[in-house]
Amino acid sequence: MPSLEMSEILRELLRVSEKAADIARACRQQEALFQLLIEEKREGEKNKKFAVDFKTLADVLVQEVIKQNMENKSVFTLGEKIIMRLCPTEEETVDLLNKVLSGNKLASEALAKVVHQDVIFTDPALDSIEISIPQDILAIWVDPIDSTYQYIKGSADIKSNQGIFPSGLQCVTILIGVYDIQTGVPLMGVINQPFVSQDLGTLRWKGQCYWGLSYMGTNIHSLQSPLSARNSREARSPVTANPSSGAESPHPFSAVISTSEKEPIKAALTRVCGERIFRAAGAGYKSLCVVLGLVDIYIFSEDTTFKWDSCAAHAILRAMGGGMVDLKECLERHPQAGLDLPQLVYHVGNEGAAGVDQWANKGGLIAYRSRKQLEAFLSLLIQHLAPKDTHT
Repeated sequence: MPSLEMSEILRELLRVSEKAADIARACRQQEALFQLLIEEKREGEKNKKFAVDFKTLADVLVQEVIKQNMENKSVFTLGEKIIMRLCPTEEETVDLLNKVLSGNKLASEALAKVVHQDVIFTDPALDSIEISIPQDILAIWVDPIDSTYQYIKGSADIKSNQGIFPSGLQCVTILIGVYDIQTGVPLMGVINQPFVSQDLGTLRWKGQCYWGLSYMGTNIHSLQSPLSARNSREARSPVTANPSSGAESPHPFSAVISTSEKEPIKAALTRVCGERIFRAAGAGYKSLCVVLGLVDIYIFSEDTTFKWDSCAAHAILRAMGGGMVDLKECLERHPQAGLDLPQLVYHVGNEGAAGVDQWANKGGLIAYRSRKQLEAFLSLLIQHLAPKDTHT
């Protein structure tokens, strides 16, 4: 069975993620055009978390750019039913988009140009990866535009709280995760954040891209310095959201959570983290906050994140010495030393579930950068989640 150079695979994933980010930015650039691109998701595709969830043409275009070598086609309907695919030439793509956009030729030409443009993405750190992988063990989870609601809403003037945006375009991410189909272990991840900073003169956005690789003892990621690239398991403690707090702080941890997090978890977290709890939109973005060291932990107790939401960040965190675990299993496990943490896996669906629910992270999740820190965090969380005495 042929093998592939992992650096080449990762380089290609970075390239397509950047092209996808270009498409996302292009679709947001013209408000009148963007209003044409919104279509409500069909009932079976809706995320239970939102009363209204949307599929956008940008979503479909991004997906097709990433999956252009696969047979799956995406259907996008505005009146006539059209199979959205990448055509061999820019002119043919213009014709196809023209049908979707009801004859809006200028918009079709602008989008087709972005879809067909060459994107070059280089990172010198990739040159240090000299490892091959069997082609037949790889599979991929893609979330073409994570936090679609924030993408559609398009708020550009949200202020951050200690570097963390509660909502807005900054919470939008493009997620590509590669996993081993035999073990379900995430191997490579790319998180592209298309909207990081905006030029107030041109109103154009610039983005940022993060990646990680963890395979057969090789661990490398985009956030390490070149000198440490060959030894990514060096001892380093994650940056916290409040670096000024000393070792004597009664609340040594910081966490990012969903605005819809359940009250018992929020109450326990308040006892563990004090005021260092941040709310943010988008599973991909909250995971990125952990990757970037803005917080120690991302915790979510509900079952409304999916394999495509977590795989990319999980791979990057593995490369950093962290990971992503099943929250419910962590809370239920016997506090016996030496037990393996219940890492999320990506190759099997939930038994008895149908549609997208078979790929839900049913037990919730915790994303972390340091196992030692996670163990200490869990110990405190379980202590504060335990049933209280009847007297108050």
